[in-house]
Amino acid sequence: MDEKTTYAVVDIETTGGNVQSGDRIIQFGCVLIENDQIVHQFATDVNPLRNIPKEIEHLTGISNKTVATAPYFEDVAATIFNLLEGCVFVAHNIQFDYSFLSEEMVRCGLPPLTLKGIDTVELAQILFPTEPSFTLNDLMNARGIVHTNPHQADSDAYATAELFLLMKQKLLELPLVTVEKITSIAAHCTMDTQFFFQTNLAEMKDNIAELPEQLMIKKGLALRKKNVSFEQKNHRERFDYPYTSDKKAALFTPHFELRDTQIRMMDTIQETLTGEKTEHIAIEAPTGIGKTFGYLFPAVFHASSEKPIVVSTYTTLLQQQLFYKDIVQLQKIIPFPIQAAMLKGKSHYIHLSKFDSLLQKPVTQKLEAIYQMKVLVWLTQTETGDLDELNLTSYDQPFWNKVRHRGWLGNETEDEWYEEDFYLHAKKLVQHAGIIVTNHAYLCHDLQKEDKTLSNFTSLIVDEAHHLSEVAQSSTSQVFRYYYLQKMGKRLGKKDDKSSLIGQLTDLLDKPTQSITQQVENIEMSVYFLMDTLSQLVDELLQFCAEAELNEEFRKDRYDIPYDREKDGLLFKKTSKQVIQLMNEVCFQGFEVVHALLKERERFTQTELHLITDFYDCLTDLENQKDIFITVFQNPNEQEVTWFSYTEKSPKNSFTAQQSYVTNDQFLKERLITKVPTIIYTGATLEVDGSFDYFQKQIGETALKTLKLNSPYDYEKQVRFWIPKEVTPIKSMTKKRYAQMIVRYLSSICRNSQENMLVLFTSYEPLHEVYAELQKKPEFFGREILAQGLSGSRERILKRFFRSQGGILLGADSFWEGVDLPGKSLSVIVVTRLPFESPDRPFVKAKHYWMKKNHLNPFYVDTLPKATLRLKQGLGRLVRSETDKGVFIVLDERLVHSNFGKQMQRSLPNGVRIEEIAENQMEEELRKFLIDEI
Repeated sequence: MDEKTTYAVVDIETTGGNVQSGDRIIQFGCVLIENDQIVHQFATDVNPLRNIPKEIEHLTGISNKTVATAPYFEDVAATIFNLLEGCVFVAHNIQFDYSFLSEEMVRCGLPPLTLKGIDTVELAQILFPTEPSFTLNDLMNARGIVHTNPHQADSDAYATAELFLLMKQKLLELPLVTVEKITSIAAHCTMDTQFFFQTNLAEMKDNIAELPEQLMIKKGLALRKKNVSFEQKNHRERFDYPYTSDKKAALFTPHFELRDTQIRMMDTIQETLTGEKTEHIAIEAPTGIGKTFGYLFPAVFHASSEKPIVVSTYTTLLQQQLFYKDIVQLQKIIPFPIQAAMLKGKSHYIHLSKFDSLLQKPVTQKLEAIYQMKVLVWLTQTETGDLDELNLTSYDQPFWNKVRHRGWLGNETEDEWYEEDFYLHAKKLVQHAGIIVTNHAYLCHDLQKEDKTLSNFTSLIVDEAHHLSEVAQSSTSQVFRYYYLQKMGKRLGKKDDKSSLIGQLTDLLDKPTQSITQQVENIEMSVYFLMDTLSQLVDELLQFCAEAELNEEFRKDRYDIPYDREKDGLLFKKTSKQVIQLMNEVCFQGFEVVHALLKERERFTQTELHLITDFYDCLTDLENQKDIFITVFQNPNEQEVTWFSYTEKSPKNSFTAQQSYVTNDQFLKERLITKVPTIIYTGATLEVDGSFDYFQKQIGETALKTLKLNSPYDYEKQVRFWIPKEVTPIKSMTKKRYAQMIVRYLSSICRNSQENMLVLFTSYEPLHEVYAELQKKPEFFGREILAQGLSGSRERILKRFFRSQGGILLGADSFWEGVDLPGKSLSVIVVTRLPFESPDRPFVKAKHYWMKKNHLNPFYVDTLPKATLRLKQGLGRLVRSETDKGVFIVLDERLVHSNFGKQMQRSLPNGVRIEEIAENQMEEELRKFLIDEI
């Protein structure tokens, strides 16, 4: 760091975000850094001469009383101005601190700030590319540094200073070529953040370090070498499965606890994998028995590259957890190397050749510049090239489409980065693996392909198996998205737009023949007419939907309108035919251009070949959408249901047409169940009312062996399950009264209690209404209230909730399961109504109609079992260890006063006793159970 430079690391706390609206600073903190050392600290409270909002007091701990005797900002402004003069201003999210402080200086009669500024949020995004969160507290926790008083200006400033010094050290450890490339792009960073890279690059050039052995450089790009060794020996011959409990305990102790139910699961799976006959088994393994080790432990004794065992789980997040956490932990106790690999689609991997080509082009957008710098650092760390390692909440930005892997048009060996290609490396790992870890979506998509990646396996373990049917339904659905087609049309573009594919191809056409130029011009016209006709069709479809909306009882945020092709198809026949014809024209002419260009491929540079590949990929996507369009609008099938969806706010851009199979049991039966000799299904919620029949029918099994393992938890002692005596039947209430009732019960539960509470909803509308009501109630001031869809990503919400005291989390959908919050982080769950899916949804409506035609009762065959499993999943969030205690409250009297409610009760874990309790007793009983008895 420049010896002459002083860095002023600043943090401020304020009453709000706008000086012009009367918001003021309530605390100022500053740390000075010189020669890589913290040399001075300054902090002061500030009296804002206005009330501090309750939410700010809760966040910062700074109250009106705290600042009552503090100086006004007018009194300290000159001191702060002089302190900062000549320094480089550093802050975490600098645009807020710098602009707010500058405006306050002007208000007090001082000049605005004109300092150089560096943003540590951007630095962290670049230098710590795999972090899931860039809040100051999360970054410090990830580095093992104690941040004593988050949201206090003095503590935040000091923590930011420590982070700043850490990031300098991190930068200096990077290869010189990486830092040079980052510095050349960093002009796009916020304010003068580039200055950080420039000064440190100069320091690195004065003392050039050797390239670390684990790195390599190719074409000016630094990469981590892939360190992989393939085990050739067959360990099953040398290491037999330990059948006795003592032998298992000898391996597990002292690393892990071994439970009797877990041993039973292991031995059952060992027996299944050893058997020579075809056998499919479902094992319900309740939370807490160690399910993952329960199936992985016997699996690794059988798995080999000749006979791999495929393990499929619900999401890519769970897939990563299984691979990077569970298998790594299991390796500690297994006396031989576990050869495991992760299997994902190629689009999960970065294509080095495309990224290299992109680096040769000038950067025009700030976000793309940040992503490029982030990837440059990540490439020095990753051995997989799996973009999921970057933990982004969305990969929808154009940059990721430019660099993600789509395969090759020609011979892959012609790729300059063939030897280093991450996707090919992943495929090689899979070929040598004994355990192949995938996810349900990949598995179901692979089942539909002619050229299957998973073709030679005979054993499959399906974790989170209750999701397999719904994922199969999703993977076989056809979805036509108007917005996606709009983006595709814009990407194809026109000759005058040099950022579009057609515009760039036109510049390329001075090399080939005139006939190709004419074809590109024809494609340009066809694209124009296609987008115009498609827009007209969507307008017609929305008019049709608007007429159907008249039957709706009330306005909604999102609409799902059923479409009967036989009855309504003639309305759109002419326009839909025109759309298909134009799509055919674009695809046919486009592919002809690609083939013509590839005949002269030796004339083109690698970057130009990537342009042709991008054009081909876009045409392929258009052709896929064309096939979906034809399926949705022209191919009737009584086993399928079609509906249109859109939001009220943006009906046209959000418009989709979707077609799904009513049932997917035949798909799974034909493609999976009859093909794989050994399948082990497992999950915490497979059984309903003492039977696996519902699960078996959902996936198309007919002779499934089953095993239900007992829970290790004592639910009678650890759980209280309450139904309020006075709870009003939901159907008798308006939406507003329903939301008010929920808030009233939450108030009763929270009174004089600081327990964390999860409130589960079956839809977003009441969730949002309750969230708005809670914000107005004084009894909830000071509590952190988090809501799905309003408070950030799921991971961020859970992290904040885990750290809060007295927090309230309002969740739907995914929050009913997969939430692991042990101990004090979750003590109370409130279910706002029994989790029945809406019978008005087009897919549900069509499925139930089909069931009735087949003389089945939809409620008892489908709706009730599904809701019962959902309720079990919700209860499973409450108790995550033998020492946990919790209260589960259901605000729906149907659970105790209906026949189906009694059936749902029979599926709850042994020991759960449902009590009806008066609302005015809740506070005292909750305190007695959760606090007094500890």
